[in-house]
Amino acid sequence: MPVRPAIAGTTYRRLRFGKLADLSLLDLRSYRSQQAALGDGDVDDPDRTLTGRAQLDWLKAGLAASDTTWRLVGNSVMISPFAIGSLPAELLKPLAELLGLPKEGLALNTDQWDGYTDDRRELLDHLRAHSVRNTVFLTGDIHMAWANDVPYKAATYPLSRSAATEFVVTSVSSDNLDDLLNVREGTVSAVAAPLIRAANRHVHWVDTDRHGYGVLDVTAERAQMDYYVLSDKTDPDASASWTRSYRTRSGTQKVERTYDPV
Repeated sequence: MPVRPAIAGTTYRRLRFGKLADLSLLDLRSYRSQQAALGDGDVDDPDRTLTGRAQLDWLKAGLAASDTTWRLVGNSVMISPFAIGSLPAELLKPLAELLGLPKEGLALNTDQWDGYTDDRRELLDHLRAHSVRNTVFLTGDIHMAWANDVPYKAATYPLSRSAATEFVVTSVSSDNLDDLLNVREGTVSAVAAPLIRAANRHVHWVDTDRHGYGVLDVTAERAQMDYYVLSDKTDPDASASWTRSYRTRSGTQKVERTYDPV
């Protein structure tokens, strides 16, 4: 695959955009422990890691020391908790296929931060202990679009606080749930999205079906993600159109919908 060569012996790095933002780009493949088998309890093992100790310490130190308004994190797998909830059986098997998980007994996606909960707990505790604000995770991999708060404790949210926010962009062409089920675009989201949000109160929006991309616009006052969808992923002349926007305002650590793209 076309990837940058390692910089100073590592594959993670940080970019700075004046006083407005810095962007910590993570490598969550090279240093992780073996992915846990579904249901074996290893997801909470403190000896297992997604980031590796050196990268996690680097990320924590950079977030705490940053003097920019925004702390952006390029994050290859979703950090927000994702409980499957009461999705119907006909959606669980294609969801498992999409996430690369066993098709029986699907409970959580162990390929993302849900499979390495101690790393997530340590990072979010660090944000709270050092009063780190305006951390925004920019995520892909899951072939769906999401706009999430990142709660300290998902089980008690929104009564408990949010540590950060997360914008997840969908795939440009890789299969989504509607592709796997061979149904009209939007059919799966109409059923799945309300159930996912009911089981995950920190999720403001999820689109399981459409293809596209996101454009992030950052000012001192807010960070806004404008989501765009493709008219047809198989058409070289496909058009793209705006569909939704979400933002987080400085100091809030919460996502809110806004009704116009930048």
